[in-house]
Amino acid sequence: MIETIKMGNDNFRLSCSLFELLEIWSMRQAEVDIKYIDINGDEQLLHGKILDIYSRNGLEQIKFTDDIIIPTQNIITINDTKFKNYLK
Repeated sequence: MIETIKMGNDNFRLSCSLFELLEIWSMRQAEVDIKYIDINGDEQLLHGKILDIYSRNGLEQIKFTDDIIIPTQNIITINDTKFKNYLK
């Protein structure tokens, strides 16, 4: 499991449209490619399924294949859909 760290802004929330995409991929058990920033600040790329989406201590997170937990604020892209700076 990837341990979550205290981020500078733990009040981060995804836009509703991006959150809905996470829910759709999870409900359909679709295989996705996810690029995210790990605890060391390095970019990682994984292929697998989003198993769950939840909030713990006010921080939105996804449970990914192999019990990897990723805060939504650390997601860069999923299937080429931008999550970081998606409005830019």
